[in-house]
Amino acid sequence: RRLPRFMLFLSMAAFGLLLSGTSHPPMAVRVRPTMSLDPADWKLLSRRDQVDGALTLAAAEAGTEAQVVTVTIPRSDDAPSLGLLLDEIATSGDAGIVAVEGLVEGGNGEKATAPLLPGDALVAAAEEGKPTTGVSLEGLPFDSVVERLSSLSSAVGVVVSVKRLVRKPRATVTVRFPEAEGREDARMTLYQGANLRRAMLSSGVALNDPLARRFDAGVGTGDCGGEGTCCTCAVEVAKGLDALSEPSSQEVQMVAKRFPRWRLACKATLGPIEQDEEIVLKVQPRNWDGFYRDDEVDVDGEPLARDGKR
Repeated sequence: RRLPRFMLFLSMAAFGLLLSGTSHPPMAVRVRPTMSLDPADWKLLSRRDQVDGALTLAAAEAGTEAQVVTVTIPRSDDAPSLGLLLDEIATSGDAGIVAVEGLVEGGNGEKATAPLLPGDALVAAAEEGKPTTGVSLEGLPFDSVVERLSSLSSAVGVVVSVKRLVRKPRATVTVRFPEAEGREDARMTLYQGANLRRAMLSSGVALNDPLARRFDAGVGTGDCGGEGTCCTCAVEVAKGLDALSEPSSQEVQMVAKRFPRWRLACKATLGPIEQDEEIVLKVQPRNWDGFYRDDEVDVDGEPLARDGKR
């Protein structure tokens, strides 16, 4: 339910809350804030451990995350307003998302201990120095948010918590294949914590090296299933080695001691990273031209340098 803007000015002035007249569709739903007022950027989750049916706001896209930002807005008897311009960007029944659209010029919102940005979604508030007065605002429609905010004393500052959508740092990964395969490079976008083996397999990249001797058995080939014991998923990191997790002592013994730029894809994960990174991987590094000498043979006595090239 929306009221004309001038009526909202009058009815909400005591709380310093202004609701914009912009219409929005029903709810769908360490880095740079997105400052988005698009409800499709959010999703509301119902947690099983919350018996009261409370909802949790989360980022809808894999490339963003919701970070909690807490600020204190000063208030007093002489200046009781919060000085916030709020917008109900989505509503559906008893659920909703209320976000900061802007700050009232010269109001208390501009004096907050940290800047509040457009798109910040209100999740909690309490009187300054009195945490027991705290009220939840997360996942509530506008009327409920105003009702709970108005229960707080306007003579003291208010501690406001918001969830802010921020763009997560990511890695652009280029996967290159041995020359003999004649395949075009594959490209992936990965986020912190992503496992290289799982990411490549889900993108259709064949990892297992048919020329790799199993490290655990010493003879034969085959896939250990991602346990980090066979060494058949080794990749060469041509660029971006520092963007990957540190190798374990076992991985160092298996590959890195001899080939410092090699990693076991099943054990290597992205991060931690604080900025966008670029990574270039060469899969099946033993199959690339020039890796084996012409006189090297496998366990069956067959030349490893196929056609005198590999």
